[in-house]
Amino acid sequence: MNRKISLGIAISLVAIGCAITFVLTWTVSLSRYNQKISSSEKYEGVYQKLQEMDVTVRNNYTGTIIDEALEAAVINGYVSGIGDKYATYMTAQTYYELQQTNSGVVNGAGFEAEGDGSGYLKITTVYKGGSAESNGVLTGDVITEIDGRSLLSMDDNTALERIAGAIGTKLTLKLVRNGEELTVNLIRQQIDISSVSDEMLSDNIGYIRITSFNAKTSEQFSNSLNSLSSDGAKALIIDLRQNSGGVIAALKPMLNRILPAAVVATAEYSGGVKKTLIETDSEESMDLPIAVLVDGGTVSAAELFAAALRDINGAQLIGTQTYGKAVMQSTYEFPDGSALSLTTATIIPARSDPYDGVGLKPDYLTELPAGASIEYLPHETDSQLQKALEILAPQANPQQ
Repeated sequence: MNRKISLGIAISLVAIGCAITFVLTWTVSLSRYNQKISSSEKYEGVYQKLQEMDVTVRNNYTGTIIDEALEAAVINGYVSGIGDKYATYMTAQTYYELQQTNSGVVNGAGFEAEGDGSGYLKITTVYKGGSAESNGVLTGDVITEIDGRSLLSMDDNTALERIAGAIGTKLTLKLVRNGEELTVNLIRQQIDISSVSDEMLSDNIGYIRITSFNAKTSEQFSNSLNSLSSDGAKALIIDLRQNSGGVIAALKPMLNRILPAAVVATAEYSGGVKKTLIETDSEESMDLPIAVLVDGGTVSAAELFAAALRDINGAQLIGTQTYGKAVMQSTYEFPDGSALSLTTATIIPARSDPYDGVGLKPDYLTELPAGASIEYLPHETDSQLQKALEILAPQANPQQ
């Protein structure tokens, strides 16, 4: 039997519901407000302490205070305190240079450098076709002076800003290499970053090396695949050794050339929210046996690329354990052009075990000769490359 309630009772129930909703909303809002007030009061104390310290230092310190270095140190101290080892504060100049690198173009003297902990900068990358390469600058060189000024008189960010400059202007560096001092005169210029190279090896096996992932890498990779296919490649070696990663967005069009339609990776954000990170949607896939060369310098996007090829294509990983970075950063730009890069998601590969902090274990653990560097190692003595050739040759030439 249906029962009816009076209009008065219905209105009363609605009123009670509204009251409960209001109380709950007010309670949550009050809690958040109190947290903000507490946090604000706590930081007021921190700001007051910093101000007191600054006055004390300026009144008593006998050395020279560089305000720019002090400001950068305070900000970097906060970032360091977060506990995110990948979080980075970037000055406007540093952030601009990162954007240029990610776009596949570099404006400068043709190299990248970073602090080595001694007050100097160590050159970490020398770009092909740049002024640095043509003037004999090498990876590992230590910069001690910029345009006649010692780096010990400035912080790392200031030194990097001095290295940057308008296209066509000159840059003079004093370098130290194996204890010997060198002076080089460079010209700042625009350089298209070449991140992919290829060649045909024996037994109809194509070789592609990818040094980084930027906005132009996918086009260069596609060109290499087309070239090797035209030359009759029956198998592929993809070299990701010493590839520190880069732009994850570059991976989808590259994987589309090789893999069938599949979910390659998922990203898990704060609160457990999961979203598809990379999903291939190609109607055709490349049915070639693939070996991927990896090592401890295979990082981030390079690891994800290797994991995807193994998970979906069945590619064999050869070399040594990879770095183990399966987290993703988001970058937040501030009004002055500076930016903060912060870890915001964990990457979950399609089938591989989680590898953040662990790395990808190769299918064939193969070490290089002692003291060898892949930059200067001939193919004949590259034990990892030779292992890949050994594995792929029977598949590329089954009639043999």
